[in-house]
Amino acid sequence: MKACPNSAILKFFNSKGIHIDASSGFEVQRAMSAGIPAENISLSTQELPENFAELVKLGVNINACSVSQLQRFGEAFAGTGQKVGIRINPGTGSGGFSTSTSGFSKTNVGGPASSFGIWYELVDDGTVPDIVSKYGLTVERIHTHIGSGSDPEIWQQVASKSLSFCKVWSTVETLNLGGGYKVGRMEGEVTTDLQKIGGPVSDAFRQFAEDNDGRELKLEIEPGTYLVAMSGALVSTIQDKVSTTGDGSHTFLKIDSGMTDVLRPSLYGAVHPMTLFPGSGKTEEIGMDTEDVIVVGHCCESGDLMTPKPGEPEDLARRTLRKAEIGDLLVMDGSGAYCSGMSTKNYNSFPESPEVMVDFEGKPHIIRNRQPLEEIYHNEVDVPEGLY
Repeated sequence: MKACPNSAILKFFNSKGIHIDASSGFEVQRAMSAGIPAENISLSTQELPENFAELVKLGVNINACSVSQLQRFGEAFAGTGQKVGIRINPGTGSGGFSTSTSGFSKTNVGGPASSFGIWYELVDDGTVPDIVSKYGLTVERIHTHIGSGSDPEIWQQVASKSLSFCKVWSTVETLNLGGGYKVGRMEGEVTTDLQKIGGPVSDAFRQFAEDNDGRELKLEIEPGTYLVAMSGALVSTIQDKVSTTGDGSHTFLKIDSGMTDVLRPSLYGAVHPMTLFPGSGKTEEIGMDTEDVIVVGHCCESGDLMTPKPGEPEDLARRTLRKAEIGDLLVMDGSGAYCSGMSTKNYNSFPESPEVMVDFEGKPHIIRNRQPLEEIYHNEVDVPEGLY
């Protein structure tokens, strides 16, 4: 859900029988408000909501992502046999955009440099099984998710290791291997081959059944980015163009959007395809001249950069684009995932941008109105006189 949480998108996937992976209690409530059945929602969260027991009673599936979460879950449902999932950090991760030697990457959610999930050794040493036994819980799901890398070998290794955790509890019915399927947005980037990583995993599931008296597990995956990344684009206008001179000089294209709409370049050093069109809309006016430019957003922030050096969000990288004029349109493709839903909305008090869905006949439909400025400060409260 976090990849693209607009209710119209959620409803579309729900109509196709696709369930929802939520990352906060608020996402759960938002999904249910969109008409998603509670039993079709799985919650794996860094912050277990205060009302988690109420959500469970409604049918939401919760994966305990830490020992303390599992303890709290057990205390709430002691002796009831309540079903629970357990998210395990398998000790290995796979992410992109990082040149760090520390093992840290902003898209790596497994391994010793990650806080996500229960460290696997706490399963092996009996800590987690003891809590499950103490409160009489029923472990029905094992969940692992290692990040956004596209290394098939690592993914297959983690899948095999995750199957070993399923042996700890005979009640486990489902193994959720998360997502993180890399989408190649730019030419030369490798998109995860689902057949390449899936074939050996299917074999591993069959072998598990053979080795465990025919016990067949259900496989769950979370392909959020893979489904929506290339389905969305940011359409903006060149609202200014400036140049500097001397060493380190550049020509800058300033767009009427930025990190308020697409944060990935500023956060990860992510690179998105860009295409320029004449503001008139007349394709015959498209010129052949090109120039090397830096594309920046509208925020008063040096980090509002749309053309970073790959993997280096603080470094500039020129992009060769058609020569632009003020008023031209810039389309940033590959913006369907982790863009609208993750952006720094309302920074510099810029209102939230509208969103449009195009149907199969090519007809556009507004699925989010442009936010009125007043909504940004609607919840602000005046303090009593005398405090100014």
